[in-house]
Amino acid sequence: MTDRFDVYGFIGSGLGLVIGMFGHELAHAWVAVRRGDQTPRFMGRLTLNPRVHVDPFGTLIMPAVFLISILFQASVGFIFGYAKPVTIHPERMRNPRRDAIVVALAGPAFNLMIVALAGVAFRSAPFSPKLLTVLYEIGVVNAFLFVINLLPIPPLDGSKILARFLSPSAAARMEEWGQYLILFLIALFLIFRGVVGNMAADVYQPILGKRFITSG
Repeated sequence: MTDRFDVYGFIGSGLGLVIGMFGHELAHAWVAVRRGDQTPRFMGRLTLNPRVHVDPFGTLIMPAVFLISILFQASVGFIFGYAKPVTIHPERMRNPRRDAIVVALAGPAFNLMIVALAGVAFRSAPFSPKLLTVLYEIGVVNAFLFVINLLPIPPLDGSKILARFLSPSAAARMEEWGQYLILFLIALFLIFRGVVGNMAADVYQPILGKRFITSG
């Protein structure tokens, strides 16, 4: 493969997004059910079937743009995508205030776990450089998903944590804004991609180290 294409970076980033996006929402669903809200179970979200979790824009279109840029070595400086958000009803949980925060943290916690697992494999397994590239990018992508989702901006998970400390009217207003802000968020991340990239690097570099392998 010529130096024009980062094939294994593309594969690793793609796998990282698939694992990270679907696992993120499945973690929300699983923890919500464990905390007493059966809504995700009734809506069929406790499944590994990817079709149930697909959001046309967040899971297909947006990741495709990022992945194509990575393939042609023209990365925009960060990578992001999301699956269809899981519907939950905190009032059905045993401790609505606390459990809603736990559910919101479950998704980013899953992404951080993937970074850690990728780091263990990357540092300890005698894989080929190409496979190491794939493992590294899986970790990097999930570090971005972890960091971005914790930002207190609707509709990200950080805003759901923040909402637990706001008045009901302010929390409802912030949730309403969430459905309109995703394109604004992408523009914001493009403007501050250096900041987002540094935040993600603070997560993945201590775990994975610096990428020293090639993907050609």
